[in-house]
Amino acid sequence: MGTATVVMSFALDQELFNSKEAHELYQSLPNVCFEGSSKHQTISDCGEKGDKLITATSDDGSHVVIHLYHFAYLTMDITFVVDNVDQLKPLSEPFSFEYISALEQKAANHLEKLVKVSNSLKCPIRRGPSVLWAYGHTGDERLFEADYEDIVFETDSKWQNIKIAKSREFGNVLLLDDDIMLGESDLVYTETLLGLERNAFKDKTILILGGGDGGILHELLKMSPAYVLMAEIDEEVIKACSKHMKKVCGDTLQKWEGANYKIKICDCVLELKEALASGTKYDYVINDLTELSVDKDKYGFEYQFETSYTILEFSMKILRTGGKYLARGNSLSATDYRAQFEEDVKTLGYDFTRTDVHVPSFLETYPSTEKMIAYFHSITLQMFLYCFNSIKSKSYTY
Repeated sequence: MGTATVVMSFALDQELFNSKEAHELYQSLPNVCFEGSSKHQTISDCGEKGDKLITATSDDGSHVVIHLYHFAYLTMDITFVVDNVDQLKPLSEPFSFEYISALEQKAANHLEKLVKVSNSLKCPIRRGPSVLWAYGHTGDERLFEADYEDIVFETDSKWQNIKIAKSREFGNVLLLDDDIMLGESDLVYTETLLGLERNAFKDKTILILGGGDGGILHELLKMSPAYVLMAEIDEEVIKACSKHMKKVCGDTLQKWEGANYKIKICDCVLELKEALASGTKYDYVINDLTELSVDKDKYGFEYQFETSYTILEFSMKILRTGGKYLARGNSLSATDYRAQFEEDVKTLGYDFTRTDVHVPSFLETYPSTEKMIAYFHSITLQMFLYCFNSIKSKSYTY
């Protein structure tokens, strides 16, 4: 079982809005929403400016909430209770584009000459215990609905909730705490982060921070690096992706150590500190972390970072002369995050340029930046910014 909520709004004629005839139409509007007449109607005053609230139910528990605002505006939210969960899947009947369009027109016709403008969401909001939650938000907090058909894997690790959803358009998609990390459609993400046209990885030593989906490691091993160390905190992500994200990682995650690579389950910040203490140097450090740090109180770490530049600063200190730091951050729409990152970079004395790339399953456009910078020696900062959705709520690696 579940519910389908249809959202509508109507801008009304101000001169006719409070007429007796208009109020009679408002009170009979619930009958338009359901087959037959509605039940248990109530009318209430709402606020001190003359707003009214009309509610009504049908025999099966479906209900409608109508809000009449004093500025001649009417909103109507109709929630249908549905026994057959298959009717709540996208592209299914009855709650289709055509159905909602017809219902909006029926309501507009009922209100007659009162209506100046009508609008509705042509897809219902689908909710229920057996309904796959496919809603997310962009970096600037706009709602979107993904096309997930099923959850092929889900578990709660020590660090986070891990899901792999099946998308009609993008293949399997990895989500951590419901934030989109990577889809099987997203090779452009990996290629942009690596900067394949500008960087050569043959015979180089490389440290990957995060990267649990295996995509970065998989592509790097095709280019004969001298050695790659991947520092990932959550082994459950690796296990899930090795089975369900093979279009991203191939068979690379089947073995955690090979002739020229190693996957190490660890906190990447401790790995950076260890490299700094031991004098270990890398040709490349690749930041494939989520944007924001985990909750210190929840996870009990001894440190907590307010900005991403701490990772950047550690990484720069373990690079060889001429080494490169490659990273990604957030979406173009996440202006606050991007501004803070850029300020942090400038505080450290670095500079960069930016280009934009669209990553399919993220449903947003993400900027890529690169610029020669000076940090005791020449280094390239390449920042590939992206969102899951949207803004990531926390990092699972520090």
